Amino acid sequence: MLLLGVGCSDQSDTTASTDATAGKVSAGPDAKSFYQKEVLHVIVGYNPGGGFDEYARMVSTEIAVRTGGTVVVENQPGGGGLLALNRLVQEKGDGTRIMLLGGESAVLAQLTERPGTRFDINKLNWLGRVQIDTPMVLWSMTNPERTFAEVLKTIQEQGAIWGATGLTDNISDAESALAEALGLAPEKFGIVMGYAGSSEVALAVVRGEADGIVVSNSSAINYVGTDNSQSVVPIATLSRKRETTFFPDVPTIFEVAELSEAGKWWIDFRSSITEVGRTFVTHGDVPADRVAYLRQILAAVLTDQKFITMATEQQRPINYMSAEDQEKLVKGIFSGLTPERIQEIKHVLTEKYIR
Repeated sequence: MLLLGVGCSDQSDTTASTDATAGKVSAGPDAKSFYQKEVLHVIVGYNPGGGFDEYARMVSTEIAVRTGGTVVVENQPGGGGLLALNRLVQEKGDGTRIMLLGGESAVLAQLTERPGTRFDINKLNWLGRVQIDTPMVLWSMTNPERTFAEVLKTIQEQGAIWGATGLTDNISDAESALAEALGLAPEKFGIVMGYAGSSEVALAVVRGEADGIVVSNSSAINYVGTDNSQSVVPIATLSRKRETTFFPDVPTIFEVAELSEAGKWWIDFRSSITEVGRTFVTHGDVPADRVAYLRQILAAVLTDQKFITMATEQQRPINYMSAEDQEKLVKGIFSGLTPERIQEIKHVLTEKYIR
């Protein structure tokens, strides 16, 4: 648990009087005084030391500065962050608890009706996105193929094994969406689950125990090198856009594959879930003035150029999206799906390619 506090009310008074886009906040006195008096708990659904934890602690420090209040970071690991979200929605919605949520996992859990999912993501209050990743398609360098075209030919002729930790873990579902987009037969594209984490899956690919993995750009950079026996080769981004931070020369799936309209839908659908990203949320019943204040505070932090530069230097890039735009994004994901399409999604992402 990390306790962050600022006892300088003069600074928070000044901060609360100007525009959020300039790194400042304007809000009503009731919400402002509430967060100066009450402890704000920032929930992280993962163990200390990982990406979520580091983002939460960086942002929490800035929240404390701008509110003049006390911020406590709490780690509640389990279920890929979903156990902590279940707890959040069951608690009182007074605005004293917010969570840095893995939006991809939460959306996928609800769409596929993952056991133990006791939240409705459409009833959360969105506070602002911190960061998104680009899914990278990686291939083992113990195999001879080095381009997407070569990899696809091998899969079509011989088949391939892909690794994952579990269902809807942001790995298996991305791999399933890739296979479906390419129109591959399940007997040619098999996903083996049960690895302890994404790093263990990637290590299996490096060793040649599995042929491929789809993993975030921020994780992929840890496994790409020059030694054929100790590395992977990035062959495409699972997106319409190239990844510009670490892999600007790696083509998109749209550049290297001839996708049908149905195939394009699968990539765009999975990309829309990726867009939700790592985001702050709170209980759906939090009073509107407190929600507005938290949104303004986070906008101030996540658009502050000094903070962005500092985070980028620590290899924690910021990709801010406003709470309002995030709410529209998530509603769009769910509202565009018929019951038949939802059943298809569940089958493809949790059954069709799983071995």
